[in-house]
Amino acid sequence: MRKAFAATLVCLLTALVFAASEDIKPLNVKTGLWQITRTVNWTGLPPQIAAAMKNGQPMNYKTCVKEKDLSSNPWAGGSGDKCVWTVLNSTGTDMEVEGTSCDLGRQYAMTADIHGKIHVVDTENGTGSFAVTLTGNGQTMKGNASYRGKWVGATCPANGD
Repeated sequence: MRKAFAATLVCLLTALVFAASEDIKPLNVKTGLWQITRTVNWTGLPPQIAAAMKNGQPMNYKTCVKEKDLSSNPWAGGSGDKCVWTVLNSTGTDMEVEGTSCDLGRQYAMTADIHGKIHVVDTENGTGSFAVTLTGNGQTMKGNASYRGKWVGATCPANGD
């Protein structure tokens, strides 16, 4: 009886995982080169880190969005944060993601956890808001990031960024 119950439970959980993954739809935006503007407002930063993090200053970067990126965090490519992204849900116009194992803060022996939402305005424009928590060295620092993304063109530079 226990084996039958365990087998049924495993099958049910597997079905739930597949059902949940089918609900995640790629973002409905154009692939190619995107111009991203990111602004992060930090709290709890020591002065030496605040200058390096460019607290409150807009940062512009370009990223090459490929088809596979539309089911992840498409704007992460050029940010330098290099996180492992998990999509929590996505409808094609709205995506909720979590970032772990990020390079952000690693140079200060800190770990970063990121939770964010991306909203597609149309196939060439989008916005995003992300909450960032850096922890380590007995400190916790929090950041709120806002993003604006604009499609530049279908062709990306040869290096892919």
